[in-house]
Amino acid sequence: MVAALAFAACNKNIDTAEFGTSLTASIENGIVKSHLSQNAVLWDVNDEISVFSLEDGAYSHAKFSTSEGGGTAVFKGPGIAVDENLFALYPYAEGNTFSAADGFSVEADYLTQKAVNGGVDQKVNIAVGKLSSENNVGFRNVGALLRFTLTQERADTTRRIEINSNDGTPLVFAGDAAILWNEGAPTIAPASNATTSDVIKIIPSGEAFATNDTYCVWVLPGQYQAGITITLVSPTQMTAVKEGTSALNIGRNQVVDLGEIGGLEFKDKGAEKKTLHFDFTGDPLEGWPTVDKWKNAPGDSLCVYPLDGVDYKFLVTDCGNASQARVAWVKDKGGLIFYAGWRYLGLPAIEGFKLVKVTGCHCLGTNVNRRAAIAKFVVADNTTEVNEYVTGGDPIAWSTQNEAYTFNLEGTEANTVYYLTCTAVSIGTSYLDLVYEKVE
Repeated sequence: MVAALAFAACNKNIDTAEFGTSLTASIENGIVKSHLSQNAVLWDVNDEISVFSLEDGAYSHAKFSTSEGGGTAVFKGPGIAVDENLFALYPYAEGNTFSAADGFSVEADYLTQKAVNGGVDQKVNIAVGKLSSENNVGFRNVGALLRFTLTQERADTTRRIEINSNDGTPLVFAGDAAILWNEGAPTIAPASNATTSDVIKIIPSGEAFATNDTYCVWVLPGQYQAGITITLVSPTQMTAVKEGTSALNIGRNQVVDLGEIGGLEFKDKGAEKKTLHFDFTGDPLEGWPTVDKWKNAPGDSLCVYPLDGVDYKFLVTDCGNASQARVAWVKDKGGLIFYAGWRYLGLPAIEGFKLVKVTGCHCLGTNVNRRAAIAKFVVADNTTEVNEYVTGGDPIAWSTQNEAYTFNLEGTEANTVYYLTCTAVSIGTSYLDLVYEKVE
């Protein structure tokens, strides 16, 4: 069902100061902004827009903001020329541009959007406007929205939701895009260097999704002849799928209501998996740093662990100016010990398989401040760099002795080393269970 949300725009009296300009922003029928109140579209306090005015043959760019909220709002900014050549864009970004020949140029990333109950991700729903009359700028929506109500039981256990077009038609983009005013019927076209995607990833805006909440996501207008599919993904990478088959013709400024998404069964994706168990409770294997020999181990030591006839390689990394062990195999402590934060263990890379799950069992004493994570690369502890973590590998408490902790990873690539790292105090692990998934 295609639903257009009706809204009647109105104007306000304008106050123009000597060194400033005030503009009223109104909204066409339909959804333009992120803040929805039932069927009304509202501006939010502190919203910002880009305003372009023609001066000396060239367009200047200024930031206007509002202290109001509601269907119309007064935006204030620097003194500019206010005439028929004035255009505007929401949301504001310093890099936004406008020219008479090429229209608006923007940079955005809509590949991943946050789920907002009753609305759409803040600053996602791009809109453009033109001065209409008496300092009023009438904004027009550029994209469209898909709306659905999540009726799935235990929706709070869903890690993310994916929407994809069945025929590969792009739904969203990341990068540069051009927008033409087109006499009030704006069109958008991602630039040739932009990334387009037939998949939208939706993540919770708060702690979790909620059963019976309604969410909207931004999409490019277009014809999706084979329909779309919605997939719920669990923390263990199991999926529940609702596949659509009907064609969707999604026009600009439309809201396509996908109805209720629920009653789905989570299943394993069926991809070939490889599970490896590495035990560190016995005598240290040859070549591994130990508590009494770690200073003699070269930086970035490549340590071999033979398992079922295969030599798996772990990378014990250098850690800059560390005054104690990077990572050591310590028999009397029952495992691999990361003696402080900023210590890393590179996990084996396997050709054709990506790392999707890491489980370890903490073998040191209980300490609520211990933290562990899965990092994309090594950061030396004597620099100002910050760790970048794999999705699903953000720091977690690694605090209770003999407790197992698990990271379910997303977005990893085949034949790539990822790093178990201590981010606070120290950690230890008596074993590591690593699960790899074959990449088709």
